[in-house]
Amino acid sequence: MHWLDWMTDLVGLLLWLSWRGFGSLPVSARPALTLLSNLRPADRTTRRSPMFLPGLAILLFGRAFLHHSFSPQFAEAVPWSLGAVTVVFRSDLWSRILAHSVLSWAYFVLQAYLCFALLATLHRSDGEPDSITRSVRAELGVLARWPGGLALIPFLMALGFLWWAVSPSLVSAGLTPARLPGSHAFQQAAVVALGGLTALKWPLVGLCLMRFLLDHVYLGSMPFWDYSHSTGGRLSAWLAWLPLKWGRVDFRPLAAAGAFWALGYFLQGAVPRFFLRLPL
Repeated sequence: MHWLDWMTDLVGLLLWLSWRGFGSLPVSARPALTLLSNLRPADRTTRRSPMFLPGLAILLFGRAFLHHSFSPQFAEAVPWSLGAVTVVFRSDLWSRILAHSVLSWAYFVLQAYLCFALLATLHRSDGEPDSITRSVRAELGVLARWPGGLALIPFLMALGFLWWAVSPSLVSAGLTPARLPGSHAFQQAAVVALGGLTALKWPLVGLCLMRFLLDHVYLGSMPFWDYSHSTGGRLSAWLAWLPLKWGRVDFRPLAAAGAFWALGYFLQGAVPRFFLRLPL
């Protein structure tokens, strides 16, 4: 049933972004044919539909119902993986499996916003951003203008705060060991936040592979392909000093994808071991 959690988390994210109006900005600037076409509306607020939030609630409730109805028949517990630690929920207890559904979605959304912050950082210097960059910036708001990688910090803190907030309930339910007095709780939150960085592996690797593919295969003229090609090039530019070109074939995107995958694989193994050694 792990595929069910991933798919429903993704659908839940899309419902949330649709409610937020993500992608409702103009796709591209239209040519100025008249004087009126040069005028821009003063109100650039995104459109929101109130129907997406009830749909999200129904989705999370329905997922919990499916786990509660079918998982016990297969003696299956439902895990909640946070990168640093995995909490296993019993699917035969309705309150716990409903909490799992909500927490899993919330963690998935925070990871998605962490990826948005990374994308906004990569395209921060774009003077005339494309439609995808403008949508990401509009979603992040003022955070998109923060220098360097500082835009990632609020979402890493949010991941740590999520664990810090729910950990007492998990301890009282017997799902995690008791926290020791002192700074143990804050250390756990910091390591959980560090484990959230493992989510960046997928866009980093995927965009580098897309860069390599689009360098040799024409898939048409679409904003997504242009955005993927540009972003993948920026992610692999740090390997420009290596002789990775063979004729017209540039292997830098593949090398960058391998490096990001290795780093993510290392974090996936190191962060849980570090979590178990707490408190320091």
